Amino acid sequence: MQISYKPGSGLLHRLNPLTKGTVAFAAIIFFSVNNLSGAVIATIIAGFLLICKLSGVALLDVIMSIRRIGLLLVIVALIQGFSVDGFNPMLAVEAVLRIVGVFLVAGVYLTISSQSELTCFWEACFRPLALIGFPAREFALIMVIAVRFFPVILGEIERIRMAQIARGARLNGGGLLSSATALMPLMIPTLTQAVIRAGELAQAMEARGYRVSAQRTRYQRFRFGFIDLIAASVPLLIFYYLLRPFMSE
Repeated sequence: MQISYKPGSGLLHRLNPLTKGTVAFAAIIFFSVNNLSGAVIATIIAGFLLICKLSGVALLDVIMSIRRIGLLLVIVALIQGFSVDGFNPMLAVEAVLRIVGVFLVAGVYLTISSQSELTCFWEACFRPLALIGFPAREFALIMVIAVRFFPVILGEIERIRMAQIARGARLNGGGLLSSATALMPLMIPTLTQAVIRAGELAQAMEARGYRVSAQRTRYQRFRFGFIDLIAASVPLLIFYYLLRPFMSE
């Protein structure tokens, strides 16, 4: 399973692209730097998943994709769990929950945001830099393509891995050097497929007359509504929580 856009008409789907992106990045920053206990973080994650479920968000692919970062979670748990007094399981659990929270927020954001919504958000983020000659639209297009192609590349790696195993390749086991050497049969076909996909995408965009430098119009106009005003309070509360220790000094 791979994370991709799933159309819907729920509360989260109807948010303005700028609201979606701002809330998502504020939530990612919150999960990355908060100092709450594991129980509180788990409660916040459960509440977030409940809101997504009530909004009709397809959570199965997002939750199942967590297994792809299982090795990373184990490594982080081991590194963060050990302290001067030995291994502290609570510290390990808190570190894992932070990463899971970041992964869930990013996955849900990609699930409820279409290609045009992602482009709209990134263009709005980079538009102020256009005043100093920064190619905002080109960079926004690169970011959107990179975000959309990342799950595709992960799926391609999994398919190539299964094909190599079916042919008798041993990709598991051995030491660190053996594991790194075993990745070569996966990386070379993956890079080859990535180059082929990039060429096909470029040809498809040229065939449709896409020009980044041209003045573009939007088929769909995104407007702010009352729901967006309510959702905008989420990043404000998050940044207030994060900046409160510095404000009290």
